[in-house]
Amino acid sequence: MTSEARVLSALRRGMRVTRKTAIERGWCENLTATISRLRKKGYVITAIKAESPEGSYTRYKLLSSPSVQSKAA
Repeated sequence: MTSEARVLSALRRGMRVTRKTAIERGWCENLTATISRLRKKGYVITAIKAESPEGSYTRYKLLSSPSVQSKAA
């Protein structure tokens, strides 16, 4: 399974996807690049800025996939 497939699977299940979780769970090493490739393939993924006691971070959420968009058109 590719890093894109692992991250996409997590996003589809509504999991919390951050750089830290992606590395810890072995989904990918460079989450930003993986998200960028998924966006180029037509997935609509939003970045959500969040704060924690350790500092700020970004988590990602899947809004729609290419098949959903093409059916709506």
